[in-house]
Order: sequence, then C-alpha cells, then structure tokens
Amino acid sequence: MKTGKKIRCIVILFLLLCAGAYLGIACYYMDGFSLGTWINGVYCTGKTVEEVNAELLGKQPEPGITVIYPCYEGAELSEEERVSSYFVLDERTVKLDYEKGLRQLLQDQRPLLWIRNLFLQEGGYELEPAIVFAEEGKAKFEEAFLSEEIVQAEKGRENCVRIERDEEGLRLYDGKKRRLDTDRALYECIDAIESGENSILLSDACYYDEKTDESERQQEELYRELQEFLDFEIIYDMGAEKVRFDRKTLVSLLAAEEGEELSFLRDEEGRFYWDQEKTEAAIEKLADTYDTYGKPREFTMTGGGVVTLEKGNYGTQLDRKAEVKWLSEALAERKSETHVPSYLREAYARGEDDIGDTYIEINMTKQRLWFYLDGEAEVETPVVTGNMMRRRGTPEGIYYIYGKQENRILRGPGYASHVNYWMPVKGGVGIHDALWRDVFGGDIYKREGSHGCINLPFEAAEKVYGLAEIGMPVILYYEKEQQE
Repeated sequence: MKTGKKIRCIVILFLLLCAGAYLGIACYYMDGFSLGTWINGVYCTGKTVEEVNAELLGKQPEPGITVIYPCYEGAELSEEERVSSYFVLDERTVKLDYEKGLRQLLQDQRPLLWIRNLFLQEGGYELEPAIVFAEEGKAKFEEAFLSEEIVQAEKGRENCVRIERDEEGLRLYDGKKRRLDTDRALYECIDAIESGENSILLSDACYYDEKTDESERQQEELYRELQEFLDFEIIYDMGAEKVRFDRKTLVSLLAAEEGEELSFLRDEEGRFYWDQEKTEAAIEKLADTYDTYGKPREFTMTGGGVVTLEKGNYGTQLDRKAEVKWLSEALAERKSETHVPSYLREAYARGEDDIGDTYIEINMTKQRLWFYLDGEAEVETPVVTGNMMRRRGTPEGIYYIYGKQENRILRGPGYASHVNYWMPVKGGVGIHDALWRDVFGGDIYKREGSHGCINLPFEAAEKVYGLAEIGMPVILYYEKEQQE
C-alpha cells in the first residue's frame, strides 16, 4: 500500500510540474507570439508585432501587377492571344504592412493554447500584407499605366472604318469597335491593387463601341461585297508545287485606285472587274519562277559538289499567251478550279526542280554514268565519251532522251557502226552500247574516245535502255578542274 501511495504521489508531482512548465511557457511569451509560432516561414516565438512585421517586409519581394487586355486593336482575343503589361509597384507607389494581420493573429492565439502551434502545417500561419497607396501613389500608377505601350497604341488607334490591304489580302479596319476606356481600366487596376491582387483581366466594361457615320457604313458594305466577290480559289498545279490564287492574290488582280482609301473600280453594270495588266504580270511572275529552258542551273554531282550548266535543250517553258487567256477567262467565271498549265516545252518532271529524282547523270571527268530512278542509283557504269584530241568532245549541258531504237546503224564520215541500243540526246549524239570496246572509263576518251556519243558496256546499255523513257533528262558535265 505504501508503494502505491508513493507512485501516486510521484505521478501527481510530475503532472503538477508539467502543468507548471506549460503555464510558465504561456506566461513567459505573454507579451509576444507564443511558442512554436511560424508565420510565412519566419520563426516568431516571443517576438513582438513590430519585430515580425519588419522581418516579413524584409522577405517580401517588390510587388507588381499584371494587366491582361482581352481585346487589342479592336479585336477580341483568345486566352492564348491576349497581351499584357506588368507594372512594378515600388515604395513610391504603394506601402505594404502586415501589422493589422499580425495583431489579429496575436489576439486570436490565446497564450494558454500555445501547444496547438506545434500541430500546424509546415510554415505555420500564412498572412498577406495590406497594400496602401502612398501619398502620390495613385498618380504615379496612373502615369505609368497611361504611358504603357499597349495603352498608348489603343488610345492612338485611328477612329474610323476603312478597307485596307494586309497579309491576307484585305481587311476591314474598324477603329470604332472595342475602344479602350482608360478611365474605367485604371479604376479596375487600382481596385485590384488595393485588394492585393497580382494580376487582373480587364472586364468588358473597359471597352466601348462608337457609332459609325454613313461613309463608314458604306465601307462596311463594300467590304462585304468584296468578300463575296472573292469567294473562290484558282490553283495552278505546277507538279511538285501548287500555286494558289487565293483571296490575297485575287485582291491584287482587281482594278483599283490606290490612295488614302482603296477604291475598287466597277464596270458600267456596277460590277468589280479584273485588271488585265495585273493578270498578265501574274502569269509573267509564274513563268519566271518555273521556266527553266535556256537558263543556267546548278546541279549537285554524285559524290558532292555543284556544277553550273548553261547549255542544253532540256527544260520547262510555259505558254504565257495561252495562260493569260485561260486565267482571264477563269477570273471572269469566278469558279474554283485546279489547273495544269499549257507548256511550249514540258520537262520530264514538273516543278521548280524539273530534273526531279529520275535522270541520267554522266560525269565526263570521271567517265562514269549513273541512272537514278526515284532517287536510287539503279545503274552505275564506266563510259567512254567524245575524243578530246580530235575535238569531238561530248557536249556539256542538260539534255533529254528524245528517241529509243534497237539494232541501229550509226553512220558518219568514214564509219558505220551497229549498236544494239540507241538513245539520242542531242542531234547525232546519244547513249549506246559499244561492243568493239573491251575497256571503259579512265582516260580513254582523251585519245581514243567516240565521235561524241556516250559508249556503254553492253549489259549496262541494255539495262539503261530498259529503264529509260522518252523525255528523261540527261546531265552531261566536266568537273570544275576540267572546265578550267
């Protein structure tokens, strides 16, 4: 029994000591924040409101506000398109103060309940500072807001409605719609700052529309007429590329007078009409881009390097006269259509690169021939070209196969030679087999070359003949060192 009493006395004494310690801690921190108090990550136990306020302000980054504009240059923008301005709110503009919040927190803490501080989440209490404009703060913010580039641009927008050219052809510039009310916008920004917001999306109330006059309504009607008139598209199928006569291009072909205001001309029946000179210029531009016949061109050689070729009978040449006639009629009908143009000369491939990826390449410096089919070398063989010593060199340039014949007798001054496969590329110069030769390649052509033709081993000539088609380009060249 005595032992039991002794244990009870010890327990009671321990509890009294704990209670005394608990009350002692509560009394010790009575004039400041209680034990275990963290505010915004700052340890505040025992500190006064003034001390904590100073520490929190020292950690507080310089405040600012982002102003987001839902409209710009009269257009309503999607969330991804919206533009914004950021304004730094320095100490000359606003004053920050945690004191009010800290006093309220200190009052709510209740010293005897300090133990609950130990069970708060990491970081403890979270407080936001009160924001108060400095004496001249609102005036300084107003000055900064009104001088902002976006606001200046909105204020400076022309207050009119007119049709003008742009990257898409035409647009209706409407300076009457969605104009920025700077007074209302400024009011919303100041209200957001005082509420402690760090960003604000201006409301619809910050924008207004002005009334249009009669001439401006006429511009709106004209724009609708033009949109309807230009509601078609002509596509020139140039092979590898498609050239679109879309709204942007079609606008440029209309008869018009340029001035402060675009003035589109009408015929006697009041309809818009097309400028013939502009139509002809459009075809000239198309032909200049895609015509290759008679023009120097660069060719990338197998193995690397570029050679410039200025001669040859291969290439593309549009029938400009026919195309002016066709385009004039197509414009008059205003019908969407895809058109393959007429050619005076049509290459094997169509497009800006009309050599394409199927061709015969003959490097006369290396005395080698490659037959490329869809970009893959199907044949590679040594050859013998024209005799250089007797001035019978094979012509350089870009030519094409204009015929195919088996078992042909080739005749010339003092000779008549049978060949199994004959593919002419320029006059009497062509590609063929040469059974009278046992060796090809090397420097044979310099002294014992052909009369100008390209001699191939029988098997190679047979394969090339089987793959070749009429019109296929043949590129013949010497490398630069040989050309010099």
